[in-house]
Amino acid sequence: MDFEQRPLGINGRGVSWREINDLLSGKNIGPLVPIEHLGKGDKTTSSTHKRASGGADARGPRFAELHAYSSYCFMKGASSPEEFIEQASILGLEAIALIDIDGFYGAARTAEAAAEFGVNTVYGVELTLGSATLTLLCRGVEGYRALSHIITDAHMAGGEKGVTRYPPLDEIAARCHNTVFAVACEQWLGPVAADIKLSAEQDSAIARAGQHSGIAALVEAFGKDAVVVQLPARMLPEDADLHLQLRRQAHQWGLRMFLSGRPQAALKEHTHLAAAKNSLARRESLEQAHGQLHPMGATWLVDGATLAARHPDCIDAIATTVELAAQCAFELELVAPQLPPFNTPEGFDEYSWLEKLTLERMTARYASRTADIRAAAHTQVQHELRIIRQLAFPGYFLIVCDLVDFCRDNNILCQGRGSAANSAVCFSLGITNVEPISNGLLFERFLSPDRDGPPDIDIDIESGRREEVIQYAYRRYGRDNAAQVANVMTYRRKGAIRDAARALGYPQGACDAFSAGRAEPPHRVEELAEQFLNHPRHLGIHSGGMVICDRPIAEVVPCEWARKKDRSVVQWDKDDCAWAGLVKFDLLGLGMLEALHHTLDLIAQHRGDHINLWELDCADPKVYDMLSRADAVGVFQVESRAQMATLPRLKPRVFFDLVVEVALIRPGPIQGGSVHPYIRRRNGLEEVTYDHPCLEPALEKTLGIPLFQEQLMQIAKDAAGFSGAEADSLRRAMGSKRSPEKMARLKKRFYQGLESTQGITGDTADLLWTKMVAFAAYGFPESHSQSFASLVYFSAWLKYYYPAEFCAGLLRAQPMGFYSPQSLIADARRHAVTILPIDIATSDTSADSPNGAIRLGFDLVKGLGEKAAERIVAARAQAPFVSVADVARRADLNVAQLEALSRAGAFDSLNLSRRQALWESGVAATEKDTMLPGLRAIEAPSLPGMNAFELLATDISSTGVSPTQQPMELLRERLQDAGILAAADLPAVADGTRVRIAGIVTHRQRPQTAQGTIFFGVEDETGLMNVVVTPGLWEHYKVLARTAKALIIRGVVRNASGAVTITADKLEPLPVGQWLSTGSRDFR
Repeated sequence: MDFEQRPLGINGRGVSWREINDLLSGKNIGPLVPIEHLGKGDKTTSSTHKRASGGADARGPRFAELHAYSSYCFMKGASSPEEFIEQASILGLEAIALIDIDGFYGAARTAEAAAEFGVNTVYGVELTLGSATLTLLCRGVEGYRALSHIITDAHMAGGEKGVTRYPPLDEIAARCHNTVFAVACEQWLGPVAADIKLSAEQDSAIARAGQHSGIAALVEAFGKDAVVVQLPARMLPEDADLHLQLRRQAHQWGLRMFLSGRPQAALKEHTHLAAAKNSLARRESLEQAHGQLHPMGATWLVDGATLAARHPDCIDAIATTVELAAQCAFELELVAPQLPPFNTPEGFDEYSWLEKLTLERMTARYASRTADIRAAAHTQVQHELRIIRQLAFPGYFLIVCDLVDFCRDNNILCQGRGSAANSAVCFSLGITNVEPISNGLLFERFLSPDRDGPPDIDIDIESGRREEVIQYAYRRYGRDNAAQVANVMTYRRKGAIRDAARALGYPQGACDAFSAGRAEPPHRVEELAEQFLNHPRHLGIHSGGMVICDRPIAEVVPCEWARKKDRSVVQWDKDDCAWAGLVKFDLLGLGMLEALHHTLDLIAQHRGDHINLWELDCADPKVYDMLSRADAVGVFQVESRAQMATLPRLKPRVFFDLVVEVALIRPGPIQGGSVHPYIRRRNGLEEVTYDHPCLEPALEKTLGIPLFQEQLMQIAKDAAGFSGAEADSLRRAMGSKRSPEKMARLKKRFYQGLESTQGITGDTADLLWTKMVAFAAYGFPESHSQSFASLVYFSAWLKYYYPAEFCAGLLRAQPMGFYSPQSLIADARRHAVTILPIDIATSDTSADSPNGAIRLGFDLVKGLGEKAAERIVAARAQAPFVSVADVARRADLNVAQLEALSRAGAFDSLNLSRRQALWESGVAATEKDTMLPGLRAIEAPSLPGMNAFELLATDISSTGVSPTQQPMELLRERLQDAGILAAADLPAVADGTRVRIAGIVTHRQRPQTAQGTIFFGVEDETGLMNVVVTPGLWEHYKVLARTAKALIIRGVVRNASGAVTITADKLEPLPVGQWLSTGSRDFR
């Protein structure tokens, strides 16, 4: 049946199976009218409806939809909660219930939208009880809380993500204790729904068989007054017969009935998407699932008049929806849990203990600062403590301090970042490492007296050990009271294309090709994929957000297991949690901190130097010289294509230049046109000017170009006389979903302040306001830049002075950063670091740095595994290995693992070639202790060695790296003969010269700010090259550009600014490149 066909009705109701049978037999059953025409102005229908409803007005009877599915019923609903609420408002519904499955995933969004549109909301859930589905409607907030606890317990009892184990029905009812309505509908009745097409004569036989016992079970468990019967209004032929059955049972038990269309879409145009989602949920295409799907894809939200026209015999059931809504609807303004009380020593409350800790630690933290800074810090700390006490946040700071102390006590590298770096209290406690007084950072950006929620402190933790901190929080505060924040994973283009193609019946290969861009998706795939975009796909886990409460989190929202072991997660994302008042702590994994920790350990182990990063003097000219050359592979934050192109133009000489670099190369400043003016002014090519002299104090340090949010606040203070709290309110109002009323008030206050403080009016006032609003869209916290700039300097300093240890540290922390291990190793080799291959006699589980060289680790060997690597190292510690069979026996390795080591060259030190080692690997399988003696295979025949190309290709295929040479070295002679230049040749080439280059593709990037331009990173043995591919060239060479691992590129050199780029005009495949590449890291 085509999705655009419309169901037909008789006398304003659906056609029953019996009437369809009569119609097919040639009997006259009356005129058939498309149902969607009914209730939309038809005079006969309207008057009939008006009489039947006892005099309802022309809009029809009042109605509440009590069983709708939003897109937060993952892979079921086709409209967002906001779309449903808005449509309910337009239709004039009395209330709406958006039912989630085994959770309250969309409840917060529903509540927010309902408050905006003034719509009454009912909250309900479908519980998956084996093969049956039990629908429960909350009767107020107590019902919501009871169900939230039941759902949480079921998920946690399931033991893994997606598995629920609910208690028996009577226990569910007892725990709800008259705070819910149990809904008897076709989903619960099961056999009744399955056999509903039977004739009325057969119905009594079904009843005698006991298949109507579903309602009896509900009545017995919940009580008659708490059970309601749902009549379907799905525009299907079976509805009419099902109504007869359900009405009979409702009268038998004395139960109320209500009507519901169970819409999966807010609007009719969303129904095709609903059908596609339903088919995907069944792991079928639309065509395969056709017989099981609604003829129109799904039902959609309608008003009471439309339902009354379709079901004139159900006016009483429509009226019951309003009665039930009145008993159930409530505003989800839950009383948010507070933070748990912090366990302070006897004689101290939270504030006095925070004050004592801060003042004690401040002495040590400021010991090396000048007397003026120490005095200013003492004054500032006292001021901050007063604000913290006034806002009742001492416990928050103590919890964060406790988490940081746990890291410090367990030798886990961490640092606070974000706006917390504006706080002298945070610096004193050791939470942050940016000193705010000397850097002129505004505390109000972090915390102001009129703040309506707790501060936001992000803690970066070395990624390899973050799990220890997370599990400490669970232990410290209890699994019931602590959970991670969810991340709602939504459809992006690739996933949308793939699932749209699957729903439309394309084979898996075609779906993959469409989503990967290897083939152009047909128009109908693109059209359906557009509808999928941004819809929730499944629930994931936030990068680090964790909520901690003084009582079970299930008081507010259910929790469930995450996919990752021992992680539990709330069913809401960070915005939902913030709306409900749940306090979030961000425990973020940062790969660079892990790499730095490994680097420091290696330096201490091999050189005996013990380095405290935060005691380094950030003024070493040699480090800035290195960065100014864009020699920044592996350096935190400035190793990307855009950053490395900017460094030679910015020429950083002091630490603040790094702060600017971090803030400058971001989408906001790029789109806002701040990058080029700043660099021109930095290099004396453009005069530093200000729109008004009052802006100079705030903008002087960034040469008149606003970059930081703190500058916006300072301008508001200097130009308009705002207090710190007012300035922060202005920043938050401009940077969030703007309330027109609030913005109007702030604008009026700003204009008044400009006139009274600076005498500024008219066009100048308009100009300042316009620029403030525009800047607020992309301003970056200076405190965040300060925190990250310190890691930029630390990593650059280590790269310059300890290149081998730094590279080994990066390899140990993989995957992380912008570059692959192959590029990191190639860069180290260009810095005169010796790369030692994987060796069964000396390699560790991961990279090491003996004697200033890099020894590659077993973790690079594909197919070996972490446990096997650990067994090798442990066995070798007892005695050196003497043969492949010795390794197999003592490290308990199988043939596949031995062959992986053989291909990687790990047995070269045993005087075995790769092919000999592969032969011995097979032989070793017959020489384990479990084998019978005397079964050794024949001795290895004479096997030829591998040539240089074969060795290099084998290294790359088996480990992803080439320790002896960069692949392009093998091709250089032929490339030179063809006139193809190396990366090292390009700086000497005149700007505007057309050249040919060749190399391995390391990256493909398509930034949103680049208007379709794609940037390639290309590497040869002498260095990296930045290639610009225009949208037109990309389209011309689309398959080659997207898939080639190595390329010959013709293009024009652009190096007038000191940063070399090639604007490509022709692409060619590089022969044998596919064998010599590890693959690119592509970003969008």
